[in-house]
Amino acid sequence: MTNQASTGQDVPATATGRLAARRTILTRILLAGLMVSTFGAGIGVERYGFGEDGNVNASSSFVDSPTFETLQTTWDLIHDTYIDESAINDETLIFGAAKGMVESLGDTGHSTFLAPDEAESFQNSANGELIGIGVELNFENGQPVVISPIDGSPADAAGVKSRDVIVAIDGVETGRLSQTEIFHALRGKEGTVVEVTFERPGDDSTFNVKLTRAKIIIEPVSWTMLPENVALIRLSGFSRGATDALRDALEESKAAGAASMILDLRDNPGGLVLEAIGVASQLLPEGTPIYQLQERGEEPRPVRTTGLGIGTEIPMVVLVNGGSASSAEIVASAVQENDRGTVVGEVTFGTGTVLTPNELEDGSIVMLGTGFWLTAKGNQLWHVGVTPTIEIVLSEDGSAVKPSDVNGLTVEEIAALNDNQLMFAFDELTKP
Repeated sequence: MTNQASTGQDVPATATGRLAARRTILTRILLAGLMVSTFGAGIGVERYGFGEDGNVNASSSFVDSPTFETLQTTWDLIHDTYIDESAINDETLIFGAAKGMVESLGDTGHSTFLAPDEAESFQNSANGELIGIGVELNFENGQPVVISPIDGSPADAAGVKSRDVIVAIDGVETGRLSQTEIFHALRGKEGTVVEVTFERPGDDSTFNVKLTRAKIIIEPVSWTMLPENVALIRLSGFSRGATDALRDALEESKAAGAASMILDLRDNPGGLVLEAIGVASQLLPEGTPIYQLQERGEEPRPVRTTGLGIGTEIPMVVLVNGGSASSAEIVASAVQENDRGTVVGEVTFGTGTVLTPNELEDGSIVMLGTGFWLTAKGNQLWHVGVTPTIEIVLSEDGSAVKPSDVNGLTVEEIAALNDNQLMFAFDELTKP
């Protein structure tokens, strides 16, 4: 008889046992993979699954779906007919199927499936430590786009900027690679070198950079005192400890005589929502609405500041740009909509989904958008971003300076660095 593996019919007796066993293995692996538990990263919400008003087209069990046979048959065909048997790895096949399911949702660059090694990198990043070239990425139309380089990273030192597009890694075009392959290509052992080709938007120019992978310890806050007692506090991310680090910077700057503050959230890719709440609580009075959380099938509900912050009265300007995303957008919009300060710069990235990490039994993580961040007044952030109170585009020949760049400089010396956004904020706070 001819093996009709595509229909599951007329299979030789010798293959029938293998096919049944394989189906059992596939079913068990998939069922085990679908049993999730909350990963305690302080992100998102804690409710999963469909309610009574869920999608009527969704099966209660994956294996009960009529189209499960498609996946099963694909699995069988690979095992029975694929020419390179050495390339067949059951774990890799399952991870690929899981990633494909999440990617089919269309929440590109946000909801995703992380294999165990990727999940480990995610957890390290949340804890403020990672190994790589130091870029936060988003995927737009399949292209890896830099949200922001991480302060002090190899990418930052090489001049990589927000919105740069990675078009090739070690000579391989990223259009030929999956998201997982791109992440793997950029990561690696500390001290190894990777050549990355970037395309800069605007002039479509490309440039190659050889970057040495390094262990990156993310220090979320740095600060310095500008002339006229203006504290420049840069918050580069919302990893664990960001709230405590901001509180320390506020205490130190106030003790040094700060009369006003510039909070720099430019190229801040966001992070943990609990840190966003903590940071906002240091800047806004207790009980102030920070944002609204809209979960599936629910009405939006406000999330408010807690405790007594130590930076609630100091005059403040917040700097943002296209690399300000997620938690940075939450804080910036809270300051803006509660009339706490002026937001200056460029429209932010527009990351407005609550990403909830669900840890699976094998160590992989399913990151799913489980809700929307709305601003304190209920405005959408997703694909919209925060429009600054005063829009100022960074000078073409300028760059966003950091506290270490301006430490001890005069006003004239700072102005010579061509960070017109920073200078506008300084002038706003020091004008008569």
